[in-house]
Amino acid sequence: MRWLVVSLIFVSTQVFATKVLLVESYHSEYSWDKDYLFGIEETLLPSIELETFQMDTKRLPKPQYEVMADKAFERYQQLQPDIVILGDDNALSYMLPKLYDEPISIVFLGINSNPRALLSRYHGQAEVTGVLERPLFIKSLGELRKLFSGPEFKVKVLFDSGVTSQIAKSYIEKQYRLIRQNLGIEVDIQSVATKKEWRAQVLQAKDEGVSTIIVGLYHTLIDHTGQNVPADEVISWTSQHSELPLFAFWDFAVGAGKAAGGVVLFGDSQGRAAGSLVNQIVKGESAKNIPIQIGNQGKAIYSTSVMERWSVTPPAHWKPID
Repeated sequence: MRWLVVSLIFVSTQVFATKVLLVESYHSEYSWDKDYLFGIEETLLPSIELETFQMDTKRLPKPQYEVMADKAFERYQQLQPDIVILGDDNALSYMLPKLYDEPISIVFLGINSNPRALLSRYHGQAEVTGVLERPLFIKSLGELRKLFSGPEFKVKVLFDSGVTSQIAKSYIEKQYRLIRQNLGIEVDIQSVATKKEWRAQVLQAKDEGVSTIIVGLYHTLIDHTGQNVPADEVISWTSQHSELPLFAFWDFAVGAGKAAGGVVLFGDSQGRAAGSLVNQIVKGESAKNIPIQIGNQGKAIYSTSVMERWSVTPPAHWKPID
């Protein structure tokens, strides 16, 4: 009898488990993915079975994106999940056209673009909600201005040329146009494709009258052979060779041998927000009735050792990470 009860519990759990497929735009070793996956796993209900698929679009050339999307859709067809989580812009833009008329719920996270046009174009059986990601540009500039007391304050913002960077750059440029008269800060926003271009931007910044560099995303840079440059190599070189203090928009770029600090976004908080939406759906809420959210407004953090290197005193409300 005891064996029968245990067997029934096991079978019941398998029958009623909710299957969720997470399609990551990037790869599992990428800090952002690692952090938001942790947030998702920490938040999901115990009854949920989570599978993942990585599109690897930070390291693969753009012509391969559609190939990876086809593979992700094959995985979806094999698994037949109840809910699909789409992580970041590439997963949404490449997978929604394949999933929009499937009888599922879709939860997106880490979306920098405005998804309205895409959702209007691909409107079918699938019910969609999610979490937006917005670089904390204005908040970051306001905080940094307090750290540098000189009358002239110029900031260089560096991005790679990836899809997410292009979207984030466009968003920041629009914000800057709206507030530059009142802000009194000159901002130079650059998007570069190669390691050579990136290094040149860093090395010439001081001669251009720049006060500080904000590091955006740097994960799609290529070298002279066309190969992807490891992200750790990029941020380490930038930290070593910059003649100016570095700050960042994302938490993974802050720390010893990296940027000094910043008002940053956390993958963990995006993952927890998306996981919470999945839980609501599992409990019976319709995804179409759950409003799209803007993610957590970020935290101000700093590396003690890097701040000391630049003789910069962080504001009292910034939190040390080392």
